[in-house]
Amino acid sequence: MSKLTPEAYAAGLSRSRAFDALPRADDEQKPARVPRITVRRLAFVSVWLLMQLTVLVYKIYRGSAAGDAFGGYLKGVEALMMTCLSANFLLMAPTLMRMLRATPLRRVVNFDKTTHAHKFVAYTLVFWVAHHVISHYVKFHQLEVSSHGKMKMVDLLYRKKTGQVGHTMLSLLTVLLLAALPAVRRRFFEVFYLLHHLSFVIVILIFVHIQAHTFQYYIAAPITIYLVDRLYRMVRARMNRPRILAVIQHPSNVIELRFARNGLKYKAGQFVYLCVPSLSWHQWHPFTLTSAPEEDELSVHIRVAGGWTQRLVGTFQQCARALPPRMTMHARRTIDRRQIQSVDSDRTLTPSYHPGLPRGGGRGAGRGGRAQRQPSSRGARYPPDPGHRAGARLSPRANWLPSPPSLPPLVAAQLPTIMVDGPYGAPTQDVFDYSHILLICGNIGVTPMSSVLKSLYYQLTTAKLSAGVKKVYFIWSCRDVQALEWFRDLLAALDMEDIGDILEIRTYLTAQLPVDQIRNIALSQSAGGPDAVTGLYRSPTYYGRPDFGSIFAEIGQRNPSTDIGVFFCGSRELGRSLFKLAAKWTGELKRRGTSFAYHEERSTE
Repeated sequence: MSKLTPEAYAAGLSRSRAFDALPRADDEQKPARVPRITVRRLAFVSVWLLMQLTVLVYKIYRGSAAGDAFGGYLKGVEALMMTCLSANFLLMAPTLMRMLRATPLRRVVNFDKTTHAHKFVAYTLVFWVAHHVISHYVKFHQLEVSSHGKMKMVDLLYRKKTGQVGHTMLSLLTVLLLAALPAVRRRFFEVFYLLHHLSFVIVILIFVHIQAHTFQYYIAAPITIYLVDRLYRMVRARMNRPRILAVIQHPSNVIELRFARNGLKYKAGQFVYLCVPSLSWHQWHPFTLTSAPEEDELSVHIRVAGGWTQRLVGTFQQCARALPPRMTMHARRTIDRRQIQSVDSDRTLTPSYHPGLPRGGGRGAGRGGRAQRQPSSRGARYPPDPGHRAGARLSPRANWLPSPPSLPPLVAAQLPTIMVDGPYGAPTQDVFDYSHILLICGNIGVTPMSSVLKSLYYQLTTAKLSAGVKKVYFIWSCRDVQALEWFRDLLAALDMEDIGDILEIRTYLTAQLPVDQIRNIALSQSAGGPDAVTGLYRSPTYYGRPDFGSIFAEIGQRNPSTDIGVFFCGSRELGRSLFKLAAKWTGELKRRGTSFAYHEERSTE
């Protein structure tokens, strides 16, 4: 590990101008949302459309050989509809996708984007359904003309069982499609979720509408796999009801929920689905695990933005108000109910409700002869007190990571029950496959990166770092100062370690700061002291937007003949820009043997 003093290390960072911030652009407009074209996406679309075209041509050829080309076309369209429906059920079987992700196929197929594939396949299904309906209208019209009015088109369409069932399925599919529109799905997710179950009604009607052997050939196996997958996840989730250990309030309307691990095995960056039955039995929301696999408990950070999260916070506050005015929660800790306030009219959350976890010293110990930093006001106990590891290698994790204390019966009875389903794969879980790693996140997109950084922290402080990891760059862009409090203890612990040769931390503030706040920062900043905003000794805070073009160029020049893994979680617009930069600098540094492998998760900023 590096032996540079914090002052020398910080001075070395300041000499590199590549990480300097760009001026804040107030009038910058968001680009239009255009689907991104990638090699994998283009390959999937090409293979899928080519396969469909091949089936259609084959069916038409078989029909022509039998003297009925139009009948062959109708059979081809029917086969393609069944294929699309079957593929959609398989794509929405998470356990199956997780199993496939563990195979060598993950090098070719991106199993983290199955939802995008599901949408595209659904669009093709709608296309072929439209063809099927129009074709039968044409066919029945021809039958009416050829029979000289003996067979009425109206009778065939609306009085025959086949026509009635077909129009019923068309109506249900229309309702399902309208509920899946982004404007409806984002505002009324529960409506979207419930109406999506009309697909099971459509499958039953298909069984009535088509021949039995056709149903068995196309639908039976995929729907069975999906139902088994869903039943398995339902039983597993309802059996896994972990005990809530802590509810911690962070600035900028973010809460941290900590709960028992219950033997769950996962990788850094993976996510789980959470359900709170007291709020809704059928609402499962995905949240990235912000805890590290080396920890004995799980944690997620939840941004209070929608109706479900607001109701969740309201439930915790009701539990807090139900406590006696002063109640002992831990042998060394008491909690005062008067410290817990309710949500105001703007849904701005207030101090933390943290039942039963001892205070940690993540920022409470000084270093060398420096003045000690002030302890965190949040009461969070991660990471362990840096003071106890001075001068010696850390002892095994079980000796210094305290076990969650048992909650008093009154609190345990008041807290809501949660159910956990997972873990599920995410791009960030492959982060340690690269020797050089670039982590980029915006605002709440830091959640998967925090799991990676925590895991890195444990590996570094216990001498168990993956042999292949040589350099990690962490860039976090925030709109306001308060957001930096979410993982301040973690960053402080990483900053305390002499790991400058492995990890570089860069934090950026992109919002316009008030004049008084700028003056306070300037007065608080001292030469050789910690950063006035983050309290970090080795890592300064930059004001403005990151110049990612210069950052990619600098990192690429530093690391010749290297595959650099770029992992991003943030807004769609920034992700699109980073994707282009990764491709650009991979091409420009090709002669040096440097490439940027881009991986992205989407956060709801």
